Amino acid sequence: MNNNYDVGIIGSGVAGVFAAYKIAQEDKNLKVMLLDLGRPPMKRRRQLEGFLGCLPNSDGKLYLNDFKKVENLAGLRRAKSAYKNVSEYMSSIFSYKTTKSKAISSSLDKKIKKNGFEISLNDYVQVYPKDIHAMSKDIANFLSSCKNFNLNFDNEVFSVIKEKGIFTITTQYGKYSCKKLLVSVGRSGWRWANGFYKSLGIIKNNDYARIGVRMELPESFMKDFNGSSCDLKKDNLYLGPLCWNGSVIPEDHLDTAICSFRSNEDRWHTDKVSFSLISKELFKDNGFEQADRLAKLTFIISNDRILKEKVNLVLNGKSKLSILPEYDWVKNAILDIATIIPEFATKANIHVPNLEPLSAEIELNSNLESTEINNLFIAGESAGITGILSAAISGTIVGKEILK
Repeated sequence: MNNNYDVGIIGSGVAGVFAAYKIAQEDKNLKVMLLDLGRPPMKRRRQLEGFLGCLPNSDGKLYLNDFKKVENLAGLRRAKSAYKNVSEYMSSIFSYKTTKSKAISSSLDKKIKKNGFEISLNDYVQVYPKDIHAMSKDIANFLSSCKNFNLNFDNEVFSVIKEKGIFTITTQYGKYSCKKLLVSVGRSGWRWANGFYKSLGIIKNNDYARIGVRMELPESFMKDFNGSSCDLKKDNLYLGPLCWNGSVIPEDHLDTAICSFRSNEDRWHTDKVSFSLISKELFKDNGFEQADRLAKLTFIISNDRILKEKVNLVLNGKSKLSILPEYDWVKNAILDIATIIPEFATKANIHVPNLEPLSAEIELNSNLESTEINNLFIAGESAGITGILSAAISGTIVGKEILK
């Protein structure tokens, strides 16, 4: 068997699949290998691994603000062109209709700004499980029909090296070589990606960890937010987006779990509103390691699941989080939020652990190629760009760049 390829893609989540789809559409001669640790299309077992990874996600919303995240890294022209491709494809599968986020009350808007917060409304496209299944089946059938594609699942990547312009990928089932490589391992591969970047010596910044909790409050106390899908920011604090009438559940990551949200099925329905409360904390040259350590520690103190506590335990210093000084900021953050919604100090729950599972920062060109290693491309959360729509757009950008 010839294991030499023109293009290798590690990770078949949203970013990897959309990159592969773009390549397959445009070039029937490039030999492409798509590798993934997880299961193949329509047979996914674990929460985040396998074909299309995180989909279906959260409450099924594709937030249009994700476009700005990609634009900031890749530039307006590339982001706009790729978004057009993504939206046109999705429109061919399901009703791709933009829903404007509801505005909050004017009195609440004034209160938020008076207390030093910035507010952003998140317009979105609502996607349903049937839409995801239809899209997954369509892309999988198309890629499977391309004779120049090798879809390789249930195969763990152990190492990647580059010598004389060729990447050699060592996996549990053999070695493969390629001229161009896309790494798009997403949320489930945040630890793998960090180790990979470290082995290549391309980490640019490892000073920060984005850690926090997930807050939850009955809808009756959130009426002034009017069902808005907004988020708030203040200094290094991020709150949002507001997710309505669902449940906080664990998102499994091997030896830890991270708070997640579901509302796209009746079994998750509640009268609660929840949102991530994340702080960008400084840990000089140790950000990734601290995020990983804190995720594991909070997982342990919550008896190997996610911890749910009344917020008054945090304010009184009696929370299990009190033993971790890295979470001391949570108390002040809760009091800050309570200046906007007083019930947060008495009626809210916290769920722990929560964090943005991202590797340390590397430097990329506007075409999402490493500035230090030619023909190494990074997309999705592996590039530090969060969000499902961001992954699709960034994957499409890389697909176009690989075709050049």
